[in-house]
Amino acid sequence: MDDKKIYKILQHWFPLLKNEDIPKKKHRQNFENFLQWMKEASFADQFYMMKMQPDCFFENQMEKSTIFQDFQIDLAVLKNNIEAKAAPILAHYEQHKAVIGRYYNVNDQILDIVLEEILTVAQPIQFELLLIYAEDYYWLLVPNDEAKIEKFCKSFNKQFKDQNVMIEHYEQYVCSRST
Repeated sequence: MDDKKIYKILQHWFPLLKNEDIPKKKHRQNFENFLQWMKEASFADQFYMMKMQPDCFFENQMEKSTIFQDFQIDLAVLKNNIEAKAAPILAHYEQHKAVIGRYYNVNDQILDIVLEEILTVAQPIQFELLLIYAEDYYWLLVPNDEAKIEKFCKSFNKQFKDQNVMIEHYEQYVCSRST
């Protein structure tokens, strides 16, 4: 297996990552080493890969996104859009928590809103959203190149499958949401 593939694709997408040496062969199969490589590839507190923070719905390290900073995305507008969509759901949940509380995870629905809003901002600047599921969850904006995204996701999942780490290309829901 070409275990350098995911690193090379990331360096292609983000030329600044070319400044970082690809980990040695014996370390490439370890997801923690991948995380460290991505962290070391940060620039002035800007990152390509952000950790999801389920307890901070309206943050999720958006202000640290290199892509958002490079494209001067108005994060106040993004956060306001998230809050506007989340507020009725949170209010409904609070009102009916005694009935639906243990059967319904409101956090998952709010997280979907956050991801949908990130994607809504990313697509006009020709980026797509990838989600990484590991012990923690991470999000990553990548250039919109369907073939390269598919190749990256397939290689990533193959490389880290033994550690129960997965990645997916996030897509918006097309069904209506009820509250």
